[in-house]
Amino acid sequence: MRILRYTVLPVLFLCLCCSFSGAANTRENGPSKVEVSTTRDSPKSVRSSHGKRVRPEGETGKTLVAERHKGESGGGYESWKRRLPFWPRKGLMLFELMVVISIGVLIGQMLEVSGCIRMLSWLTLPLTGLGKVSRHAGPAYLMAFQSGAVANSMLVSQRDSGQICNRELYTSVYVVSALSLFAHLPTFVVPIGVAFGWEATVALFGVRFSAIAIQVVVTMLVSRFIFSRLQIGEQLKIEQQVHAVRESRRKQGKFWSSVWNRSRKTLTRLLLYLLPTFVVMTTLEYYGAFKWLAAAMPQLFTFQFLPPQSLLVIPAQALSLYNGAIAAANFIDSGAITTHQAVIIILFGSMVTAPVRTLRHALPTYVAVLGARPGLIMAVSAQVFRMFFLLLCTGVLMMYWH
Repeated sequence: MRILRYTVLPVLFLCLCCSFSGAANTRENGPSKVEVSTTRDSPKSVRSSHGKRVRPEGETGKTLVAERHKGESGGGYESWKRRLPFWPRKGLMLFELMVVISIGVLIGQMLEVSGCIRMLSWLTLPLTGLGKVSRHAGPAYLMAFQSGAVANSMLVSQRDSGQICNRELYTSVYVVSALSLFAHLPTFVVPIGVAFGWEATVALFGVRFSAIAIQVVVTMLVSRFIFSRLQIGEQLKIEQQVHAVRESRRKQGKFWSSVWNRSRKTLTRLLLYLLPTFVVMTTLEYYGAFKWLAAAMPQLFTFQFLPPQSLLVIPAQALSLYNGAIAAANFIDSGAITTHQAVIIILFGSMVTAPVRTLRHALPTYVAVLGARPGLIMAVSAQVFRMFFLLLCTGVLMMYWH
């Protein structure tokens, strides 16, 4: 039985990491219900263009749409779900989110109780060593490449059972928020790169990858050299670890009961925070709050150094990343902007529009697994850090192309 735990569980975990990206990619890059008309009209047409989908008008846009359809998978279930009425669809999404977070909690404790976490932690040892973070956080970093919700649930369950302290938890949540972006890069960068050309592929992927890498390294270094000196929660973690080891030895042969007892506290908090938060976010969406935000936010940010066409592309991108990309492709085909300008507009548009998507999709998960106040703080601050490092790398790209 012990041999099965040490061999089968790590393999199942790695397979699970490779199959969790569907829901995240759909939420991030899924089809938008909003279309935007893209012509060479003046910026006055922006306001009247909200509520319409962008249609590809030239070769670049059509190539982008074709490449996106090639990468779509599992569209039958998602199409069926989108056809449901609003409240039944949201109820199904709430159930999916509860299942995903519960799986994350249970996986984290299964790996810990079985002892398999030691094997998987070797894969992330350079990263955890850089931040002086417990190796118990390593498997969550692997899961982050496919599902940030599952990864954060694993981290919180480990904190609740005393395997990591608060410093390691919040440091790891920032790392997971960055690594989870890798789940979306292939589905977004590759189709745009094929449509816009190899130079756009290198630029988009290079900027996004560099921003993620810099954010992870800086987060780890700050945690290592500043926050680790505060020693917040460290002694508590050590005492809880000793207690957990003794408990594990005493309950040899009671694998599933140990997993459930360790997970019960976190799962209870999941229900306590997730349900009201999700209901509030869904009610705001039902009454059009997020649609209004998606239309209003881009108007608050006007970049004088960008072409005037950005005033049409960025509002389209607020509703869907592909919506904005197709709008930019139409301007390329009409000769209004160059490919370089389109890439820069898309990068700046992702900075401006990402907070709306974060508030809509990520906030319920953060609040559910971390609690009300820390969840809100972590969701907002993680988004601010992500935008800062992306802005830094985009500025370097602009200077290089200039």
